[in-house]
Amino acid sequence: MKYLKTILMLIILLNAGCVTSLIRTTAHRDENAYTGFGKNPGREFVIDQNLSDSLSLKWQNSANGSFTNSSVVVYDSLVFVNDLSGRIYCYNFENGKKAGQLKNQGTIFTSPFIYKFYVIYAAADDDENITHLVYYDYVAGEIRHDVQVEGRCLTQIIGTPDAVIFNTENGNIYKYDMDGKELWKTETKSMVHSSPSMGNDVIFFGNDDGELLGINTDDGKILYRKKTGKSFFSGTAVSGNTAYTGSDDGNLYAVDLKSGNVKWKFSSGARIIMTPSVTSSVIYFGNLSGDLFCINKEDGTQCWKISTGGILNATPYASDNYLVVPDLNDKFYFVDRKNGEITRTYLLDGRNKLSPLIFRNTLFIGFDRGELQAYEFK
Repeated sequence: MKYLKTILMLIILLNAGCVTSLIRTTAHRDENAYTGFGKNPGREFVIDQNLSDSLSLKWQNSANGSFTNSSVVVYDSLVFVNDLSGRIYCYNFENGKKAGQLKNQGTIFTSPFIYKFYVIYAAADDDENITHLVYYDYVAGEIRHDVQVEGRCLTQIIGTPDAVIFNTENGNIYKYDMDGKELWKTETKSMVHSSPSMGNDVIFFGNDDGELLGINTDDGKILYRKKTGKSFFSGTAVSGNTAYTGSDDGNLYAVDLKSGNVKWKFSSGARIIMTPSVTSSVIYFGNLSGDLFCINKEDGTQCWKISTGGILNATPYASDNYLVVPDLNDKFYFVDRKNGEITRTYLLDGRNKLSPLIFRNTLFIGFDRGELQAYEFK
């Protein structure tokens, strides 16, 4: 009897580990989709709409692994998200029902990019120094291209109408077209943990050596590399001809996109790893000491500051009247954009691990153990 119980338990465990790797669904062409992290290559975390700070839970679903500081992406009625167990999930926007998942060897640190009926993502190998760039046709339910590149992709990819651009931990930066063909590769020969952004034909990011780099979008040539202070683990954002990023030295830098010259820097007093949220007039960002700042984007002067007492490492999302600010300490806040007042705090059953997204009157929040929640604004 004891032997039979052991065999039965092994069968149950084996069956539980057999996960179908398939997404096969339909979608209408969506010209207003949220196709990648920060919506566009410049990284935009802003919605032009007044919102309530009162929410009701619309649906909740669970992934297999925890999340990174990436975000969901949305195309038509489909919601896609990555997790650290090497999976891409697809959920129904309205009810959260799972439409499928893709299981990969390795870890997926970056939000997928949706190109028409392709979901494109980078799976970093756990054992070898390589990444698989995968183009998956979710209508046909099959992989169209699986390209192996040198280096592990740990940062957010850039998606454009005709190409994807990404860097790897070993300092390589790549550009691939939508047929999986390499257009160029540039070796910067320095470790990189900063997510790139792009504007005016310049790709911008920082490296572990405290340098800011600008790369020509067309041919991959290095336009500049400027030494500043400590390492850059923060994501980057571009607005007009200015790029913004935070550093381990606690400074937020505003940089001329063409020359790489620092226009101004603002000292926050603690390490910054989030991608800043840039609006038409101000910048919002937080640091690992839990301080949240509103900064004038033209001259770097402080508009307001609040201390949350938490850990701010994921990008806040801005509406016309509120910021939705994730806190690693099991919560997220609604903050009045005018004065920095916290108007409402929502508690979670785990550490906030996903940059929030507001889209079609729905707020997406993700926390520990791969819990994804969708809220409606009352």
